Amino acid sequence: MAAGFLALCFVYTLTGIFGSLTVLHTVARIIWSPRRALKKQRREAPPSCLLDASLGTHNYVTANGLKFHYVSAGDDSKPLMLFLHGFPEFWFSWRHQIKEFSRDYHVVAIDMRGYNETERPTKRSDYSVDVLHKDIVELVPALGYETCVLVAHDWGGVVAWTVAAKNPALVEKLIVMNCPHPRIFAKGRSIGQILKSHYMFTFQLPWLPEFAIRLHDYQAIYDSFQGKKTGVHNKASFPPSLVEAYKYVFSKPGALTGPINYYRSVFTRPSRLPSKPLEMPTLLIWGDDDAALDKKMADMHTSVVSNLTVKHISNCSHWVQQDTPEAVNHYMREFLSS
Repeated sequence: MAAGFLALCFVYTLTGIFGSLTVLHTVARIIWSPRRALKKQRREAPPSCLLDASLGTHNYVTANGLKFHYVSAGDDSKPLMLFLHGFPEFWFSWRHQIKEFSRDYHVVAIDMRGYNETERPTKRSDYSVDVLHKDIVELVPALGYETCVLVAHDWGGVVAWTVAAKNPALVEKLIVMNCPHPRIFAKGRSIGQILKSHYMFTFQLPWLPEFAIRLHDYQAIYDSFQGKKTGVHNKASFPPSLVEAYKYVFSKPGALTGPINYYRSVFTRPSRLPSKPLEMPTLLIWGDDDAALDKKMADMHTSVVSNLTVKHISNCSHWVQQDTPEAVNHYMREFLSS
């Protein structure tokens, strides 16, 4: 109990430090160009890329008391491949994989709890890892399946690791991209990683993260995907024009708070995982130029996964499945056929 209290003190100390820096940066941006900083474009209709029928059909399903939106493609008599996205993303982040694997699987890319067209509970406690875990545990049978190939990235990876650990019978094969197992992330918390994770501490604050992201017409979202530090390297796979789809989704009223509540819950409501290593075949794909996560963590998983394949992709950002889809799809297919 004392250790938990000290850990929270450490978290909130860093929240104060990084939050103060964010306040100063935000105020400076507004003072420098108030009209431009506070200007927002109205987005009433979805961009054409979200209406692309070749990506699948839009549907809804209820699980864990929540209505989930998802896009599906492929024959529903084939095995289920379930995609879980990260932040700040939604189902569209899996567009390259939906097209590639719908020939062999019934592919389903969901909007996670609080994202896009999936319902948005208002309490922080509604976004704990245990609640997110239960979403997927109930979602698989709600889609008409007993098992799935679970594919996840970023925050979706946190949830996927938890599902695989607590409900291993649900997961035939696990594919995680640029997200360490929670135990490995805890073990790998160096000074460098803390600095890379600075946004996680800022996100503990109320309303400020949402306000900062909205500045300059959601410039933070554009920079995440296209900026020099964190953006994709291969613009042909993720051209700047597609960022408009993400701005459209996150500019909806209240659209940012649910996703940021994932971070607000992670320190105060952690999930306890079984100590037994995962036994299902697991593929970990890692874009080595990840600005948020140290690539060294990718090679630290032998203690938590007994049947593991690790694939590094050089010259690739955190947004690995969108940055280098050909390589990701190749490694996925190679792993699934083995």
